[in-house]
Amino acid sequence: MKLLLLLLFWCLWYFNFSSRTILSPLLPVFENDLGISHTLAGSLSFYLSAGYTLSLLSAGWVTARVGSKKSIALSATVYLISLFLLRYSNSYSSIAAVSFFMGMGTGLYLPNAVPLLTSVFRPESWGRAFAVHETAPTFTFLSIPLLMALFLRFFDWRDFILIFAGACMIATCAFMIFAPASPPQPGKGKGVTRLFRRKKFWIFTLVWTAASAAVMAVFTILPLLLVNELGMSVQTANSVMGISRIGALIATFLVGFLVDRYGHMIMLFWSLLLTGISTVGIALSEYFPLLLTILILQSAFSMIFFPIGLVAISRMTEPHERSHFTGGVGACSVIFGGGVAPLALGAAGDLWSFQNGILILGILVTASCLLFIPLRELEK
Repeated sequence: MKLLLLLLFWCLWYFNFSSRTILSPLLPVFENDLGISHTLAGSLSFYLSAGYTLSLLSAGWVTARVGSKKSIALSATVYLISLFLLRYSNSYSSIAAVSFFMGMGTGLYLPNAVPLLTSVFRPESWGRAFAVHETAPTFTFLSIPLLMALFLRFFDWRDFILIFAGACMIATCAFMIFAPASPPQPGKGKGVTRLFRRKKFWIFTLVWTAASAAVMAVFTILPLLLVNELGMSVQTANSVMGISRIGALIATFLVGFLVDRYGHMIMLFWSLLLTGISTVGIALSEYFPLLLTILILQSAFSMIFFPIGLVAISRMTEPHERSHFTGGVGACSVIFGGGVAPLALGAAGDLWSFQNGILILGILVTASCLLFIPLRELEK
């Protein structure tokens, strides 16, 4: 039963996280069809992140009234509707509006999934459970660009969105049938203000934001970099994006066994440091084989941060705090790491170059490792 439940959560997390990966391979298509700039293309991630942030901030209020299972089902339903609407969007303003509601639909998932998973698995198994769970977003980074590259050779992107929405509907129905009931928790919102006044919360949020920016900003802008600055076709660029995620899928699965042995804090530090260094390497790579190699390494180093981070949150908080802590960290990191950072890289592409923007991002991510000094002090 535990494995079945983990599989259901994996499927929903895969489709949920695809909201943040499904638009990126289409950005060159949107630029060409709609005649928009790099900045406007990058701003779609900002609208998505704004909706996601609002949804995360409301997660505690919604869960207190309908329970975790219905909150997750509501999240999937709103995302499904947004996918159908995206298929019929034919202007920048309509795609931006749909992006916002896609974010609104997906933000309820993680704050409800984390406490549910930690209640099902024993603490000594959290590292492995979260590692398996976090292969879902890693697999979206790998599979969505490859599926898009294959599909666009023969069909229109709108048909892909329709098929993808159908698969998401099947996963949602399976979750509603097999997942255990989760009653509302009326007192769940108490103590939130006190939690957000903790210094540890804000330091951890900054660290998580740096990791999110390294993942989402680079992934969002990568197709534009490959197509506009390196001269690749859209299909080739999407294939490169998918191949570059292979290292992340393997590393995310293996990290669960390492974090239970070596501890979450030291693993988080090395993950973020190597992420920053490899992000700088992306900007400085002049030859394609070297660029592809560094992209594979950067994806691996950056994606292992998040399963370790969820273990860290679970160990830093009490069960009744986890939903709010996860939602608060996610809200801040998504709006800045997943929204502002891609927008800034898009503007850098218009005013300067994508490579220079990525270089500055890599330096900032590397510098954020200094935050582990006060964070370790607070852990003692």
